[in-house]
Amino acid sequence: MDYEQAIEEAPPGWRHFSVEDIERLPRFVRARELARVPQGENAERVVRALFWTLVYHLEPARWDELASFEPIHPDLIEALPRTAARGLDIGAGSGRLTQHLVSRCHDVIAVEPSAGLRSLLARRLPSVDVVEAWAEALPFPDRCSQLTAACGVFGPEAAVLSELRRVTAPGGVIALISPEKPEWFEAQGWDRITAPAVRAPQHPAWIDDFFGPPSPPRELLMAKV
Repeated sequence: MDYEQAIEEAPPGWRHFSVEDIERLPRFVRARELARVPQGENAERVVRALFWTLVYHLEPARWDELASFEPIHPDLIEALPRTAARGLDIGAGSGRLTQHLVSRCHDVIAVEPSAGLRSLLARRLPSVDVVEAWAEALPFPDRCSQLTAACGVFGPEAAVLSELRRVTAPGGVIALISPEKPEWFEAQGWDRITAPAVRAPQHPAWIDDFFGPPSPPRELLMAKV
């Protein structure tokens, strides 16, 4: 998500954070995020732009609870390859997609930069190898994955897509659930599946107040390498 879009679409919970909270981010995360902030930007716009980063790294339990009320549509899971030697979940969060890859892949590796989310995922799915990394610099050899997947994480970012292609073996599949700008991927020849909209499960009122209404993922874009 680009900077201006992040500001415009920041959920109501951005008010929960302040500029001081940015200083609480891990140093490497803070440096990475502030590098995209224009010089002289006012505090409110910066906090709005960094909302999701602040949640992932400072309030991972909030994200985990939101994800539990935004289950991936079963039609999308059903459309994923059924057997793969290795599956990678990039930007895995607390394991919303990872849990489904476990039953479809012999070996699963989850990549997640947030320490808090990695901890939640590792406790929940002890058979999964959980790795700290960013999507544009994956610490894996070329062509090592038969199913490279992500949920609600990326758009058409050249550096990220290049890495996803690099680590995916010939004949393997890249599967992006609810990526940003799905129409871009479709125009590039990716297969697009849009499942029917479903009502989010019953959930606490604070989720709407903080994140806005839950929106379970229901689009899948897939490309064979």
